[in-house]
Amino acid sequence: MSTSAESGGADHRTSKREETARRITLSAQRLATEHGLDGFTMDELAEAAGVARRTLFNYYPSKVDACLGPRVDVPADAMEAFARGGPTGNLGADLEHLAREVLGVEEPTREEMVLHRQLFQIPRLVEAVHDRFAELAVDLQEAVRARGGEQLDQEGALLLIRVLLVVFDTAIDASIAGDDTPLPDLFSRHFGTIRRLLA
Repeated sequence: MSTSAESGGADHRTSKREETARRITLSAQRLATEHGLDGFTMDELAEAAGVARRTLFNYYPSKVDACLGPRVDVPADAMEAFARGGPTGNLGADLEHLAREVLGVEEPTREEMVLHRQLFQIPRLVEAVHDRFAELAVDLQEAVRARGGEQLDQEGALLLIRVLLVVFDTAIDASIAGDDTPLPDLFSRHFGTIRRLLA
């Protein structure tokens, strides 16, 4: 088999896996908003997502993990460029670029954005999200330290993550309200507002 054919097969498997993971997450979010986290079982989630129970556990070990979906991964090349001080050399502009890279991987549907809003009313999910933010903050702290010029402790890194989340949530609100601007551009618009206000 040629290298290109092998690559194509691997890409197809990755795409199929991502599609299945997203379907499971969407099913979990629907069930959680309708019945609460304790109102459905993993068996019911597997049935709703159209997968075998064993397959479900290969993707997510718990209902909380299924509701949150895959961990947010910043594209490796984007994070490496950021750690080297790029792409512009300005921390604010480079954080915006990094966020746009994440948002541009796969834009959520309107239903997914609405569910995201509703899920933040469930305390156990909010706690789990905060745990993920803490992990992301460590990565961000290390990347900022690697840039050399700026100093950032863990508290500052968490604060930056939370600011980015507020901007993201504001962009989602605008999209749900009917603004058809692509989500990365909405993010940039609101992030630009914060930068101007704090300038």
